[in-house]
Amino acid sequence: AQNLCETDPLCVAFSCVNANGLSVLYTGTDCVKNCENLLWMSNTDLIAKAIDGGNVKWANNKCYVQSALSGTTRAVHPGSTSLQVTDGSIFKVGDGIRVYTELKTVTAMSGGILQVATPFAGSFQAGQKVLKITTGRNNPIVVKAQAVACPGNSAGLNVGAGCSCNAGYAGSIASVDTFPYYQGSCSAIACPVNSYGLNVATGCNCNAGYAGSVAATT
Repeated sequence: AQNLCETDPLCVAFSCVNANGLSVLYTGTDCVKNCENLLWMSNTDLIAKAIDGGNVKWANNKCYVQSALSGTTRAVHPGSTSLQVTDGSIFKVGDGIRVYTELKTVTAMSGGILQVATPFAGSFQAGQKVLKITTGRNNPIVVKAQAVACPGNSAGLNVGAGCSCNAGYAGSIASVDTFPYYQGSCSAIACPVNSYGLNVATGCNCNAGYAGSVAATT
């Protein structure tokens, strides 16, 4: 599955293996059904897990998602032969790139501006994903299924759906495009003035000569 995905320019992820030894490729190549629904090709965040509902045959699967990607900082119009990306460091002249289903070759670079060999046919808004394509096994494929859960000291369905810090903790968790697919953290809040203890989450008591209580809230 990995060999097939990494040599398929339209493959963005693969999942393997189920109880029957089968794998799944997330690709637009040779699509014959529901081919109009390809948003996951341009937004790999939509590929959130390896298991399909309650199908136990896929319960131990892992989902590997392409991570060598950037995003456009401004709109791309039909006929354009260049695009500006947030991170040009992952690309070099000669690399293949994919914007949605359009495949291009980088012919020149200047900072975050990529020149491509042939004009774009479609139009793309700022923030459109730009994926790097290689013919060898150089495209980073990372485990996404292990990164979607909310990190320690936070709660929520998963990182994509949103995570909130637990009671007694402060901070923020934001979804990002690269492993581990989130940034930020939730840190324990120190006990307030005139109280003592390890932190608010584990409990604080009033100092001698003071009355009251300290309770953790979200």
